[in-house]
Amino acid sequence: MSECTIVIGAGVAGMAAASKLKEAGKKVVVVEASDHAGGRMVRLTRNGDFVEAGAQGIHTNYTETLKLVEKYGLTKDIIHQSNDQTCFLSRTGEKLFPAGHMGIFKMLGLRGSLDLGRFLTRHMLMMKDFSLFETHRDIPEYDDISVADALKWAGPAFRDFVLLPGAHAMVGTDLNHTNLYHFLNLMKLVLTTKVMTLRNGLASLPEAIASTLDVRYSSPVRTLLIDGQKITGVELESGERIHGSHVVIACPIGAAAKIIPDHLAPTKDFLSSFPNVPLSLVYFYLDQPLDTKAYCYFGHAYRRTTFNMALNHTVKTPHLVPSGKGIISAWPCYPDSAVIDRLTDTEVKDKALRDMEIFFPGIAGMVEHAYVQRHRWGLSRMEPRIHAKILAFKQQAERLPGVLFANSDYDGVHMESGVRAGLRAAAKVMSTS
Repeated sequence: MSECTIVIGAGVAGMAAASKLKEAGKKVVVVEASDHAGGRMVRLTRNGDFVEAGAQGIHTNYTETLKLVEKYGLTKDIIHQSNDQTCFLSRTGEKLFPAGHMGIFKMLGLRGSLDLGRFLTRHMLMMKDFSLFETHRDIPEYDDISVADALKWAGPAFRDFVLLPGAHAMVGTDLNHTNLYHFLNLMKLVLTTKVMTLRNGLASLPEAIASTLDVRYSSPVRTLLIDGQKITGVELESGERIHGSHVVIACPIGAAAKIIPDHLAPTKDFLSSFPNVPLSLVYFYLDQPLDTKAYCYFGHAYRRTTFNMALNHTVKTPHLVPSGKGIISAWPCYPDSAVIDRLTDTEVKDKALRDMEIFFPGIAGMVEHAYVQRHRWGLSRMEPRIHAKILAFKQQAERLPGVLFANSDYDGVHMESGVRAGLRAAAKVMSTS
C-alpha cells in the first residue's frame, strides 16, 4: 500500500493538514472538486475590485491560522478592519448608528440595557468553560435548548437589536434553529476579539499553501476505497483510483456524506442527516460610491424579511475596492435561506434588491451588475442536541481505520476550527504511520 496521504478538499482544513504532513516529510496528494483552493473562502473579482464572498475575516484569537499566515509570508498583508460601525433600523424604519457603549445603551433603552447586563453576567462572565474551536465537551444546559427558549425572558429591544441580528450574522439562523451552545460560542468570539483580513483577500492564504502542494483540481471523489475494514484510498468521478495509507476527509459534511460507502451506515447516516444552512449571497456592484457610515446593516426591529442583513464591502474592506464604488452584499437567514436556495438566480436577486431598498434608498437605479454566490453547504446548523451527536460521531470515527475527518463544520464553523481540525488530523496520521 502507498504511504501517501490523500486529503479530500482544498479548503483551509485540508490545506492545514496537507501543509503539516508535507512539513513532516510525508507524501501528500490533495484532491479538490472545484478549480480553485479555498473552499468557502471565495474572492469575487470584477473590474479590478475584489470582494469576500464567503468567510469574512480572521479574528485576533485565530492563533493557528495566524501561524500559517506567517509561515507562508503573508503577515505583511494583514489589515485590521478599521470600521466597526453598525446601522440598525428602528421600529419606525429610521436608521440608527449607535456609537460606543453609550450609543448601544441609548438604542436599547432601560429594559434592553438591563437585559444586556443580565446576558453578559450570566452567559459571558459566568459561562461554563469550553473551547471555541473544538467540540470536545457536551454541556446539556447549553446543547439541549434553542436560543429562543433559553433567552425567552428577553424583552423586545434586546431581542430585536442584539439577539436576532447576532444570530443572523453569526450563525445564519433565527433564534429557534440554533442551540445556546453555538450562540454563546460566537457571541464570545465577537465580544472579545477584533477582525482582520488580508491585502489580497482571505483566499490568498489557502492559495499560498496550495502553491506548495500536489493539488489536483477538478477532481471530485466518487467514493472511498475499502479493503476489509480499512479505508485504502479514493475513486474519483473520472474512474481514477488513488491509493494511500490514510484519507483525510476535509470537505464540508454534505460532500463527505456522498462519498461514504453504504456499508458504513452509522457514519453515512450521521453525515447525511446533519442540519445545515444553505447560503445564497447576492452581490450588487453599483455605478457610484455610497455615502454611508456603516459597514453592516440590520433591520430586525423594523421588519421580518429574508435579506435582513447587508454588508457594504467598500466600507468594510476599502483596500479591496480601489474604484471606491459601492459593493453591497445581501445575506439571508434560515429558514428563509432554505426556501430561496430553490429559487432561480433572477428570483433571488429581485428579492434581495427589494429588501436592500430601505437600507440604501434608490439602490435599484445604481446597480451595474448583480451576482449570486451559492454556498449549498454554507454553515453547519447547530440545532439543539447536535453537540452530543457530534461527540458520539467523533468517538465512532476514531474506530474507522485509515480515515480521518477534518472540517470546521464539526467544531463551531470558525476558520480557526478548520485549521485546528486539519492539524489534529495530520498529527494522527503521523502518530499511526
